[in-house]
Amino acid sequence: MEDHSPQTLSVALLGAGLFATNSHAPVLLRHTDIFTVKAVWSRSDESAAKLAAKLNCDSFSGEDDLARLIARSDIDAFIVALPLDVQPTLVLRLLGAGKHVLSEKPIAPTVDEATVLVEEYHRTIREQHPALVWSVAENYRYEPGIQKAASLVQRREIGDVIMMNLIVKNPFLHDNPYLNTAWRKNPSWYGGMFIDAFIHAAAGVRSIIPGDIRQVSAVTSHIAEHLPSPDTLVGHILWAGGVTGSISASYACDTFKYEFEITGTKGTILLQRSTSRPGYNLIVTKGMGNKEIVEEEFLEFKGLDNEFLAFAMGCTGGLGCTRDENTPVEALKDLQLVQALLESGRQHGVATTL
Repeated sequence: MEDHSPQTLSVALLGAGLFATNSHAPVLLRHTDIFTVKAVWSRSDESAAKLAAKLNCDSFSGEDDLARLIARSDIDAFIVALPLDVQPTLVLRLLGAGKHVLSEKPIAPTVDEATVLVEEYHRTIREQHPALVWSVAENYRYEPGIQKAASLVQRREIGDVIMMNLIVKNPFLHDNPYLNTAWRKNPSWYGGMFIDAFIHAAAGVRSIIPGDIRQVSAVTSHIAEHLPSPDTLVGHILWAGGVTGSISASYACDTFKYEFEITGTKGTILLQRSTSRPGYNLIVTKGMGNKEIVEEEFLEFKGLDNEFLAFAMGCTGGLGCTRDENTPVEALKDLQLVQALLESGRQHGVATTL
């Protein structure tokens, strides 16, 4: 059998904040046979040094250090987790230097900015560097729970899909450390938590229900004073194939719930985030009454690891195992869905065509 295991990928981390420290670093430490971390760069000397000590590599900060890192021939790829208002420009800079990039979602603050990035990547950068990989990190596309639900839909295990219902209740309270950054509390773009956090749900919806989305509508509101506006959205999605979907999402609540329900002509799939352990409960129900059949399965979180491994395989040529699902085009489509819902909300529910 042919071996498609990826070669070791030499990487540098740009950004040493909470997500890089709590999510990216543990993944890299779990896969030292695949990733060799050469450096950590941050705008802050202190945060860079702290994360570099955890990863046993060198730390750097400031523009001069960044320029030297980008020029280094022993660094193949950069993993970028920086504030959204500065990240897109840096991504293009890295790609232009011939470096592979794994950048955190969302791809950009607005669809217009994201479109420019994607066009530049495909029309200019890929012409100069055909093998260059840019992956926009969206772990939902690699979560086993979401992948299993999508597979069941694709195999028509519940017949033809009729409708989808999504409920997101994800409290961002005053003391949430991920909220207390300037670019999240006072963003320079419209959309509040929906641009940065709900983008996950958009990717999940698009992964599970196949086909293009034709139209959306939504009503938005601002409930919590400590959150940017809007923080709550109730909306509707219409797919080109006729499937309809409802969305209820709020970051102003104080209870947690995250579930996708897909109803078909021959059954229902319920995908729930577990509150007792990290992962999803997948429940498939067919029939009713004494003919009801219920199958339950728990699928643990593996999305972060899987997206990193897919990125490494793409960079080193191990694409025989898998293909990268987190392309810039997919990230753009996620953002288009979120922005369309937000624009409808600003117009008090007027239907928006994608």
